Amino acid sequence: MGSPNESPANESPLTGRCSCSHVRYTLSSPPLIVHACHCTYCQRETGTSFALNALYEPDRVHTTLSTGESGEEAETQLLRKGIPTATSEAEGQVMVRCPECFTVLWSHYSGTTRSLLRIVRVGTIDGLVDGEKYVPSGGFRPHAHIFAGSGSKRHRWFDIPEGDVVFEEYGPMEEYWPKESLERYKAFSDRVGSKEQGK
Repeated sequence: MGSPNESPANESPLTGRCSCSHVRYTLSSPPLIVHACHCTYCQRETGTSFALNALYEPDRVHTTLSTGESGEEAETQLLRKGIPTATSEAEGQVMVRCPECFTVLWSHYSGTTRSLLRIVRVGTIDGLVDGEKYVPSGGFRPHAHIFAGSGSKRHRWFDIPEGDVVFEEYGPMEEYWPKESLERYKAFSDRVGSKEQGK
């Protein structure tokens, strides 16, 4: 597999926004992982052939509204709606939208530590200029394609690049997450576990 990111995707911070620019956000680090989800739920939700998602810990996504609110104050004004997904989660995936233009900025599941991660829609990340070359959406490319195997419902006209990691459904984190990301995820899980025990 080629490099999961084009230069300069590993530069931080990156910024992103909704279609009307009412909601802006800053990403304070590279993502844990980027995946292309080819499930029919993502196809329907995005109106495209797959969703390109970057996973972040919540404290690495800082939100600001055009009205001046930021952080938790801004977060309370975003629209949240659970929709069915390809997982077995009862509530489905919670889509987080701009309250003005309804762009989905990120989503999350509920219930488990991994579900607390923000699944940022890569298409909402601002492009960058690298020299004279424009790099769309931070230059991210997927570490893996999920719900994309031979038995999946992915669009067959889309040729997955040779050497890319492909899973029939979700793949085990250990098989495709970079070592640094697994370490970051463990630290995040430990922090969440400590908070839960302190309640």
